[in-house]
Amino acid sequence: LLKRGQIIFFGSTRRALAAFSQAGFPVPALTNPADHMIDILSATPIQEGFMETDDLIKKFDSSSRVIDPELGVDIPLLLREGQVPWIDQFKILCKRNFHEQSRKRNIIAISLFQTIVVAVLIGTVFFRIGTGQASTRVRQPVLFFCCINQGMFGSLAVLNSFPSERALSLRERAAGTYNISAYFLAKTFVDAVVQLITPVLFSLTVYFLTGFQNDVNKFFIFTAFMMLTNLCATSVALMVSALCRTTDFSVAVLPMALEVSRLFGGFFLSPALLPPYFAWLDALSFYKYAYVGISQNELNGLVLSCQPTESNCIRDGQYTIDLLGLDYISIGGCAGVLIAYMVFTRFVAFFGVKYLKN
Repeated sequence: LLKRGQIIFFGSTRRALAAFSQAGFPVPALTNPADHMIDILSATPIQEGFMETDDLIKKFDSSSRVIDPELGVDIPLLLREGQVPWIDQFKILCKRNFHEQSRKRNIIAISLFQTIVVAVLIGTVFFRIGTGQASTRVRQPVLFFCCINQGMFGSLAVLNSFPSERALSLRERAAGTYNISAYFLAKTFVDAVVQLITPVLFSLTVYFLTGFQNDVNKFFIFTAFMMLTNLCATSVALMVSALCRTTDFSVAVLPMALEVSRLFGGFFLSPALLPPYFAWLDALSFYKYAYVGISQNELNGLVLSCQPTESNCIRDGQYTIDLLGLDYISIGGCAGVLIAYMVFTRFVAFFGVKYLKN
């Protein structure tokens, strides 16, 4: 039992009642002993019975504060460094993070509901775009909007991940409780598992309502890119939150990073029209690789219909690919860049968590 970081009592529950009675704090009749002890230790200056920490310590016998590392446990409380294998640390921390996520089930449920509502809204606005000439004007906007949606929702979901646990993790690491790599990987792994439900639900709803190509392989490629977009966005948010260290600072920095990625996402300024001096910013936009990847996936093999009364018809999706310069990198190349982007940003986040302690 502690008060302001000072040990007041350390021992078995059987000894606790006797120690408090001997110190002048007997448990009143019909009172929960645990509540009574908490009231004594947590009393504020305006409450009856308040005592300064030093004065309270003097009330207790010194033997009540002797720490016995072996007390009541099968293994020592003071573990030597490396005594618990890394894989066991990872498993325990995963279990703790899953338990923490279960406490947020209401937030997760609202997030999933929100995803379905937005997906239905997108699907109904662009309902069954078809393969006519009119579809050429809406196909690229809806593809880009899907990327934006997954990026935005993914980044906001984890922005507070590290700042909210910063004090706890620093204290546990200082005590040698676990390796920082086990903590980081367990947290990001559990967050990713929970987070990836969102793009799957989104893809299942949007793809068929919008009426993209009715091909199972193309659907799975679309879903994979939505998952990669979500993971890249969460990776950027994790990196920002790890480097900025506070939620307020993270909220100030993240929008700028996302806005730059959106601006050079390949839709507002297609690769074919990109000025050379902006090539480096274009290369840093994860939205661009997601957009180019799902655009190629949708446009390859797409045959468009043309009515006799229509002139200057676009016959297939390859015309749009050539016009916008979307074929400068393959679908596999886009996926590879997104995976590399995710790994790099998470490495930066890891080093931020490990070394930025103040």
